[in-house]
Amino acid sequence: MARLLALFKITNILSKTAAVHRLALVRILNPINRGRFHIPSGYIQVGNRINGREMRIVSIGALIGQTQVIPNLEKQWIVNHKIDLRTFNEIY
Repeated sequence: MARLLALFKITNILSKTAAVHRLALVRILNPINRGRFHIPSGYIQVGNRINGREMRIVSIGALIGQTQVIPNLEKQWIVNHKIDLRTFNEIY
């Protein structure tokens, strides 16, 4: 899982075809508790990487989907895999 930080495109002016690359800057997140559900909340939690290699530039085509992440603690988030009014009211 990763947080999307920016979308951009780069044109290769040195090639004859002037190929355009559509790219995304993302911050890779690590699953907490090996990606298992947090028992009290029923959600998966993620946090920033510790090893410092969290920023990546990837092709936009590599992005699979989107989800809502809700701030939980400093540098940790809850992955909202279900969206309903009860959950929304508990958090906000």
